[in-house]
Amino acid sequence: MKTLKILLLFVFAITISCQGDKAKTAKKDKLSTNVKHYICKNKCENSGGEAAGNCPVCKTPYTHNQAFHDKDLFKNGPLDVPKSDGTQNASPSTPKTSPAQNAKGAFHYTCANGCYGGSGTATACKVCGETLVHNTGYHN
Repeated sequence: MKTLKILLLFVFAITISCQGDKAKTAKKDKLSTNVKHYICKNKCENSGGEAAGNCPVCKTPYTHNQAFHDKDLFKNGPLDVPKSDGTQNASPSTPKTSPAQNAKGAFHYTCANGCYGGSGTATACKVCGETLVHNTGYHN
């Protein structure tokens, strides 16, 4: 009888300790999924998102959140590191096009409405949908 009580106590203790580990893991996973790719620099509540844009609360442009990339650095394969001559690793058949941003960070095409972001081509703005216009400051 004494052996049965000890065995039940042992099983009960293991059951409780395993449930505690699951709760910690679930809490950690929940926190890691709340990291937004773009965030409001004013830290407005319920702001931030997966794409660049303007904060719906204070209307300032979102800033890029490096912490979003820190959690899955090699998730999508190896990094595309520039070669020592300054060019990107690209296949020889890839046509050369100008990058979306220059060394100073200016976009080649920007939104005439002043929305955050831009592109390397005259595509639709990701925030308002207007066609992006050429930015002459890109070439300076």
